[in-house]
Amino acid sequence: MINKRILALGALLTLSFGLNAASSIEDCSAISDNEKRLQCYDNFLQKKNNTQTESTKLTVEDTVKPTKPVEAQEPQPEPQAPKAKPADSFGQEQIKSSSKKEVTELHSRAIGKFKMWEKGLEVKLENGQVWEITDHRSAYYKVENPKISIEKGIFNSYLLGIEGLNKRFRVQRIK
Repeated sequence: MINKRILALGALLTLSFGLNAASSIEDCSAISDNEKRLQCYDNFLQKKNNTQTESTKLTVEDTVKPTKPVEAQEPQPEPQAPKAKPADSFGQEQIKSSSKKEVTELHSRAIGKFKMWEKGLEVKLENGQVWEITDHRSAYYKVENPKISIEKGIFNSYLLGIEGLNKRFRVQRIK
């Protein structure tokens, strides 16, 4: 018997709380207790969502309407890409461009007879450039008009490689 009374009282409180749900956001904001204010907002939004879903339900007849046959349309020109804003190009200079290729290696022939490859040796190339070996290392390699390659190194340096010699020398262009 007591259980029935408690159950009936609980149902009555639940119904009365639903009827006392706020009719506007301002009513909820006037509540000072945090938990009650939060529950008021939740109930208000739930009530608002329920009314919206009921009003947006359509019958099958409302959604399916007879349509006219589609006529052939001329192809429309493609829309142009929006113009870039100045802020879009900020920092663009740090991105390497694929259209702008930087030369990092030179292949040529050294003119003359060479025996000792050491610091101070000037190497004249077929294209007229003159490079000087600045490296402290040396090597003995006897060759005439060898194929050479000059590669760009780190810290703005250049390395000269000689075909047939497994060694590279740091060089500097002088002409």
